[in-house]
Amino acid sequence: MLSIGTEKSDRITTITNTTWAEYISLDLPSKRVSFRNGVITIVSPGRNHELIGDYIRAIIWTYCRQNNLALFPYNQTTLKEEGKEGKEPDVAYCFEIDKDKPDLAVEINLTSGSIDDLTKYQYLKIAEVWLWEDNKIRFFVYRESGYLELTVSNSLPNLNSDRVTEIVNSCFGKSVLEVEKYFP
Repeated sequence: MLSIGTEKSDRITTITNTTWAEYISLDLPSKRVSFRNGVITIVSPGRNHELIGDYIRAIIWTYCRQNNLALFPYNQTTLKEEGKEGKEPDVAYCFEIDKDKPDLAVEINLTSGSIDDLTKYQYLKIAEVWLWEDNKIRFFVYRESGYLELTVSNSLPNLNSDRVTEIVNSCFGKSVLEVEKYFP
């Protein structure tokens, strides 16, 4: 078992040589838990992780409100491909109508790797994934061959990754309500 992290960063615990049954038996409501190839990863989000997630949620809600787009939150609902993959996104939504899986999942990676997250989401066939790492966001759209990076969201047309990055970085450390100032 490996653990890393500080009070403001994420704390990550990895458990190897596990089974799907062990994964689905876990009940850790305040953690983000994933499973792949016999490895359970448990992330205890730090304060900065949660703040970034809240700014991104506020951006999505404000965009949807301004564009009269219905949204249905998934947030940390466990997404799974039975017996193979399991993932709890930091932020996730369906748009227009409620569906069995989200149209968009967002991962905030302050101390963990994005490649593994994208691989997990690929098995789960999530249409669009946003990854926050190194103080910027990247958008990816699902293709059978793998995720393709985009600069403009498929789910939220007219919203680009540079704008989301700018808003989050400008608002960091301020009230989440500051996000609304970026949507006149």
